[in-house]
Amino acid sequence: MAYNYIYDQLVETEDDIHGIIAYSVYKRQKIQFIRDFKSSHNNNDPTEEDLRPFNNISTSTAQLEFYRSEATVLTQNFLENVLIADLEEREALFSAKVHTELANVQPRKWYLDILIGASGSLLFVMLTGVLYFAVWSLSTSPKMVIEQMFDVTIIPTDTSK
Repeated sequence: MAYNYIYDQLVETEDDIHGIIAYSVYKRQKIQFIRDFKSSHNNNDPTEEDLRPFNNISTSTAQLEFYRSEATVLTQNFLENVLIADLEEREALFSAKVHTELANVQPRKWYLDILIGASGSLLFVMLTGVLYFAVWSLSTSPKMVIEQMFDVTIIPTDTSK
């Protein structure tokens, strides 16, 4: 049997997946040709001479482009199916995670929210009062602050006697 160099024309390197798929398209077509031949020739295998027209057509530039194009379509379909399956799997996983997290969330008690808000407001008022008192007391002398706060009069004592 004569050697057909179509593998070398379709596959550029050992890890050329696209070329290997293109070669598998060629092999699928060749197997179909042999099956058709056998069915129309009393189940006899084709001879070298019978395969020559197929080999001549399969090594033409147009046919090699067809094999590459078909490999591209097969690869795209495969990747699309894989990516769709992966996306569906991720959606299911994240959906389950979200539902689990939402199930674990406990609503807060409304009265705690009111208590927290009131406490914050009271603390704000108290800090504002302290700040106001500090600013006011710095603008006057300590003696005047005490006199005004306690409604008293401070009488200086002379300690020099």
